[in-house]
This record gives sequence, structure tokens and C-alpha cells, in this order.
Amino acid sequence: MAGLVLGPSLATLLHLTPLISKGQLQSLDFLTSLGLSLIMFSVGSHFSLTSLRKYGHRIFIASLVEAGMTFLLVFSAAALLGAGVLPALFLGIMALNTAPGATQMVMRELRSEGELSELALILIGLNNLLGIILFVIAYHFLLGSGTSAADSIAWQIGGPAAAGLACGLVVSFWEQRLTRELERQIMLTALLMLLVWASVILRFNLLFSALVTGMTVINFSPHEKRIFNDIHRIDYPIYVLFFALAGTHLRLEALPSMGVVGLGYVGMRAIGKFFGNRIGATAGRFSRTIRQNLGGAMLCQGAVAIGLAAIVANTWRDPRGLEVQNVILAAVLVFEVAGPIMARLTLVRAGEVTVVSLLTSRAPVGIFEGIHDLLNHFAATAGLSIQGKLAKAGDMPISMVMRRHVESIPEDLSFDALLRAMGHSRYDRLPVVDRHHHLVGIIHYAEISDVLFAEELRQIVVAGDIAVPPIADLAEDDPLESAMSVFRANPNLSYLFIVDSKDRNRLAGVLRHNDALSAHGDL
Repeated sequence: MAGLVLGPSLATLLHLTPLISKGQLQSLDFLTSLGLSLIMFSVGSHFSLTSLRKYGHRIFIASLVEAGMTFLLVFSAAALLGAGVLPALFLGIMALNTAPGATQMVMRELRSEGELSELALILIGLNNLLGIILFVIAYHFLLGSGTSAADSIAWQIGGPAAAGLACGLVVSFWEQRLTRELERQIMLTALLMLLVWASVILRFNLLFSALVTGMTVINFSPHEKRIFNDIHRIDYPIYVLFFALAGTHLRLEALPSMGVVGLGYVGMRAIGKFFGNRIGATAGRFSRTIRQNLGGAMLCQGAVAIGLAAIVANTWRDPRGLEVQNVILAAVLVFEVAGPIMARLTLVRAGEVTVVSLLTSRAPVGIFEGIHDLLNHFAATAGLSIQGKLAKAGDMPISMVMRRHVESIPEDLSFDALLRAMGHSRYDRLPVVDRHHHLVGIIHYAEISDVLFAEELRQIVVAGDIAVPPIADLAEDDPLESAMSVFRANPNLSYLFIVDSKDRNRLAGVLRHNDALSAHGDL
């Protein structure tokens, strides 16, 4: 919204002089590119071979089904509504691209964690990877002149991959030699700036290369996510500038000119993302929670699509190229407003966001409370301390802090399948449930060693046979202090499984020790 106010679009409609002219915007393109490279670098962290082995071919099935359905719906609608086959083809390809930045920022703001959050970012990366490759191929054969090496498919795909691999290896090696967090932050920022410069000089795709850089670091660096955590502590100012600059490129005047083709694009892309992800998640045998919520987390569309549309409009010396750009710019305006809202709703509905995170994402104090605190602080410095009695955080119910999306395993799961599930889980103990989602017990990885090396037992034992009772019987309406007492009594315990307050046999969620401690700090 700030970008719309500062940029030329709103000023032109109101017949005012824009605060930031088009010429000034062009000089700031480097910041946009740096923001995009940081976003794609972070998305690359979700492409660890461990994560891909965890989901195996299922995640590629889900991605291909969703991408295929989205492309076919958008392409068919655009062609039938009069856009023409070639513009419809490019619109169908651009519909695949999903903005990782907005989705990732929503997840970070809400501190969401779980399978949906992890899957959404992996699939967004696959969407953009597939969309960029298809665009390069279509552009080369249908619009490109093909007269220079930089226009070749081999260079446009191999160049970014090679540059990203080289940059990722340098980051992975160099970050081991730097002991201070600040030094690692400066090193990575400088290398990404160099990557931005190289993409302009050598004419290859920056998004692809930044994604490959992140993929390389997460799989080669002995410290894995340390460099990603380091950069997350300083990247907010860059993201603020990135989203503000993205707002300056939105064109309100494109909304009326998008016409029925644009409406078809918006409608069919939304349907493709919602139902394509649901069908794809079903084909990939993902859980019901994933099937119902994945589509809502993948609606955002932004700078990637804007950049591809600009390439089409600048290269295709035809009114249809400008029409493609107008449709994309208008659609981005819709999806960048609706997409983050839908991502927020689906993450909350999936149970991957605690109630405390929702409350503390707002201002911690109201206007009058803030004024009261100012006066109280001044009184304290003047020697007139006035203390108010604060409610204890431990009195809040566990339901406000726990996460409802829980990784669980059925009681009839075979022992070998159980080992695979635990090997790919983020937890070292998992709840065992029956077909009514009643909590049968807990399985700890360290407690199954007796069965692990007994071949005769491995063939007959199922998960329910080796599940042990939970350490504590806690329900979601119990006070948080009850859970903290359990954590204090069991220092090595990282999380507790919580049951439903009405049906104390039914698994309701998981409470992490860190979330419980954060609730005390936030409130």
C-alpha cells in the first residue's frame, strides 16, 4: 500500500506528480533484485535431500498435478475468451509462478511450524522452477531470436544452475571459516549482490540461480541452516523495501483493461491452485489437513510474474504482448492482496499457528494502556513508583500455546514403516492413534532398540504394540503452569502431547517447550 501511494500509478489516476518517478524506480531495481535473491535463497533451504527423501515421489506428483491443472485451466479460459493461443500459452505458464516472499513473511510473522508450512514452501519453489524453465523454452522457440549464445536454452537453464552451484559452494566453504554472525551476514549479502550483478551482465535468470544457491548451501554446508538463520536476523529492512518497491510497480489503470481475459485468468488460477493442490495432495497420499489447506497457502503472485510479463511485453512487438502484461499486472494486484490473507487463514485453520502467536503479532499494548505505561515509567524515574498487579502467564490455558497439527502414526502401522516415519520426522517421539484419533500411546525412538535388532519381532510387531503411556495426562483447557511443571520435572523433554478437554482420549495437539517459554516472554 505504501508503494502504491509513493509510485506513479495512483498519482497518475489522481493527476498528481508521483513522489517516486519511473526513472527513479529504475535506479532502485537493484534493491528489488536483491530482495528477490534473498527470498529465493531462503526457499532453497527447503530443498534439502533429507526433506525430499522424506516425501519422495509424492511431492513431485502433487506438484505436477497442481501445475498441470492450473496451466490447462488458465490456458483454456484465456484462449476461449479471445486472448489467442500464443498469449494464452504464456498466461498459462505465468499462472504457475507463486510469490514465495509474501507467503514466507506470513509464516515468519505467525511463527507457523508444521508439515503444511514446510510443504507449501517446497511446492512454491517447484512451481517457480517449473514455471521459469517452461517460460525459457517457450520464449526461445516462440519469441526469441536465437541469434546469440545468451538466448540459447542451454545457457538460460545451465547458466543460472552453474552460477548458483558455484555461489552456494563458496558460501558453504567460507561460512565455516567465519566465527562471527555479522561476518557471515556480510559475506552472504555481498555474494548475493555479486550474483545479481552477474545475472545482469551475463543475462541469466536471477531467481533460478538464487534458488540453486540456497539448495546447494542446505545440502553441502556442515552447519546446514546456520547461515539461513543468520541472514533472517537482518533481512527485514530489505524485505520492507522490496515489498514497497513491488507496490510502486502495481498498475491500478490495468484493472479496467484486463477485461474478461483477466477475470478468466484470476478465476481459473485460483481454482487451479485450490483444487489442483487438493487433487495433487490426494494423489500424493498426504493427510486430510494438507489436502484441505494447501491451495490457500499458494495463491500469492508477485515479482516473478511481473518480471516475466515485462520480458514478453518488451520482446513481443505486438499489442498482444502488452495485453499479456496488463492481465498479469492486474492479477498480481488481486493475488498480492488476497494471497497473504488466505495464507494466514489456512495456516491458522491447519493448526500450525498458536493462539499466542496470533495475539502477540498485534501491538502488545493499546493506545490508552501505552499512555498509562509512559506516565507510570516517568513516575518511577521520579521516585514515585506505581506498580500494577500483572496476571500470570501460567494461568492461560494450554490451548492458546499448543499447535493443533500433529504428526501421528496409526496403531496398526508396521514396524519397518514406523522406522521410516520416525526417520523423517522432526520429532524424536510420535503419538500413536487409533482410527478415531484417540491417543493410544507414545513411541520414543530410543525405546524401540530391542525390536530393531530382533528380526522375528520386526515382522509381527505394529506401532500399537510398543507404544507407552504419555508422561503426563494434560488437556487443552489445563493451565500452562501444569505443563511447565512437567517440563521442569523432565529437563530432557522437548514437547508434550495434549488431549481434547471434552474427550480426554482424543489427541488435540502438541505443546513445545520453546512455545511455552515464549508465551511467558511475550505476555
